[in-house]
Amino acid sequence: MFISIGMHSTETAGPQFGMEFAHRLATSDEEPYASAREELVCLIAPCLNPDGLDHVVSWYRETVGTPFEASGLLKLYQYYAGHDNNRDWFMVSQNETRIVTRLLYSEWFPQVYWDVHQQGSTRERFFVPPFRDPLNPNLDPGIIAGIGEIGTRALFDMTREGFTGVSTGVTYDMWWNGGNRNVPVRHNIIGLLTEAASVNLASPLFFSHSDLRAPRGLGGYAPSNRFPAPWPGGWWRLRDIIDYEHAFGRSLLGTLAREPRLWLRNALDAARRAVLRGSEDVPRAWILPRDARDRGAVRRLVDALLLGGVEVSVAEEDFEADARSWPAGSIVIRRDQPYGQHVKDLFEVQRYPDGDPPYDVAGWSLPLLLGVRAVEVMQPLEVPSRRIESSEEAVQALPSSLESEWKDAGDSDVWRAVFRRLAEGQAVRFLDGRFRFVEDDDGEGVLVERLPRIGIYSPWAGNMDEGWMRYAFDSFELPFVSVRNEMIRAGELGDFLDVLVLPSLRGSLLEDGRDPGTIPPEFARGLGPMGSVAVQDFVRAGGRLVTVGQSSAWAIDLFDLPLLDEARGEGAGEFSCPGSILRALPEESVFTAGAPRSQALFFSRSSAWSQVEEETETELDVLLRYAPTRLLLSGWIREPEQIGGHAAWVRTRQGEGSVHLFGFRPQYRGWAQSSFHLLLRSLLLDD
Repeated sequence: MFISIGMHSTETAGPQFGMEFAHRLATSDEEPYASAREELVCLIAPCLNPDGLDHVVSWYRETVGTPFEASGLLKLYQYYAGHDNNRDWFMVSQNETRIVTRLLYSEWFPQVYWDVHQQGSTRERFFVPPFRDPLNPNLDPGIIAGIGEIGTRALFDMTREGFTGVSTGVTYDMWWNGGNRNVPVRHNIIGLLTEAASVNLASPLFFSHSDLRAPRGLGGYAPSNRFPAPWPGGWWRLRDIIDYEHAFGRSLLGTLAREPRLWLRNALDAARRAVLRGSEDVPRAWILPRDARDRGAVRRLVDALLLGGVEVSVAEEDFEADARSWPAGSIVIRRDQPYGQHVKDLFEVQRYPDGDPPYDVAGWSLPLLLGVRAVEVMQPLEVPSRRIESSEEAVQALPSSLESEWKDAGDSDVWRAVFRRLAEGQAVRFLDGRFRFVEDDDGEGVLVERLPRIGIYSPWAGNMDEGWMRYAFDSFELPFVSVRNEMIRAGELGDFLDVLVLPSLRGSLLEDGRDPGTIPPEFARGLGPMGSVAVQDFVRAGGRLVTVGQSSAWAIDLFDLPLLDEARGEGAGEFSCPGSILRALPEESVFTAGAPRSQALFFSRSSAWSQVEEETETELDVLLRYAPTRLLLSGWIREPEQIGGHAAWVRTRQGEGSVHLFGFRPQYRGWAQSSFHLLLRSLLLDD
């Protein structure tokens, strides 16, 4: 068994519980601890983000007893991802997820994984499995039944011990991949989630009965089959959370220790079923062809698979699959392996079932997000191949555009080389979607002679989109500076910037900052009128502004652009798309030259613009549009016709400078590498 605690550093009870639980498990002669020591191996990670917990605790101690007690941090508690660090478990881009992933699928192979979390304060005191529908069809039924068995027993044990306010079968579903209790289920591991009601970091809270809300999915705060004993209200303290977690832990230890071989056999049977399904069902395998355009993205995809324990091979000879010929050096992933269902779930196109909208992400097809061509194989496959141990070994046979005179801008490795060259003071030339390293101006294409001075706006609040923007820049070795409100309010941005990037933030946070009185006053203000005017002056004097997601609405207002967001407001009807992969079509432009004819992008409550018909001297260049047909690639969308054909990426000249507006987030959670390239083009190129 593996117990995962403290992924989210503001959920402060878990690490305290983890240390107490370890002590009881090691020393107590009471049951179930004594039997557990004899029958189980229990791994406990008392805090998966210890640096973040240190940040949270230090800030709490600094503010406790002041008007700012338990206020939010001024930064992300995980350097890049913040709270999104629990959205990284299939892409494994962060150090924490990489370490735990290696432990799970390469070293320890637990049969049960318990993910300890906290949620909001006003609903149930404690959530236990089973989960609500929908159920992802790729998940093994024995594993799902085991989750229900353990969770139901915990509800029984906790209720019998007198713990009230315990719910089950609400809020959290078993659809999406990516969370640290979801991905283990794709690896034949029983993935358990508990969610305790939170206090105010460590400060207690008092709730009257009228303050309490029903668990999501229930009609009212009253007894239910999924909520048999509502909590009456009162004080809720850190100690209460720890006690509830101990109660679940006792139940879990008892369930596993009574029948340890049953749970071991359950995992083995699930692995065997996965191998059998891979040999009998379709697809039977996947091919990553040798002619892949983005060698860097292929490397990243294979790296995620290998870390997840997937067996990956390279063809040693030319071969045929489904009456098509493929060259030696192509990458082959067979499905008839213990983690074959995990690969299927990552590679296939998702179609979220009818019913309630998804809780989180509805579509996550990795080849689409990374821009990697993955070919399904339907017929039995025989190919001489060798199993590889590293992602670098996997891409050795793939051609490298870096070796050509004209280097393909569709390759992530090329962008890194371009940025390195520019940082060294050497020039590059861009023409028809390709770069050439040049020594002088030979007149072809767009000449880029130096690396622009780029700033990423960073509010005095942990903003996950800003963190993922920094992650994307660092991944591509693109230098930048973090720009704070006071730096912008000081004016004359051109003294230290050529490009200002605004990650996705609400206009009110940009303009006004955090609420006065909630944090020390030196951090509370936003841009204000002076900062907004400074941004406008910067652009009109020749600077470039690049806005992403929600920040684009602020820029549209600032520059009075005739754009209407068709995805929100009264005119949007019933349109909804909380998290899916959509198709977009590039317009002819230097910024899109050589881009894919169809561009996959991640749409999560994003924007789609139409141009308001009015007399204006403002020229708008639409660089990317949402596809008018076949818009949804993977996931779920309601009323796609509402945004089909409308703009996803717009550029406008303002004085001597320019503004790039992205309605979506090209760097979304570090997943959408295929659209990273569009963001990089907006930073580097000009017409």
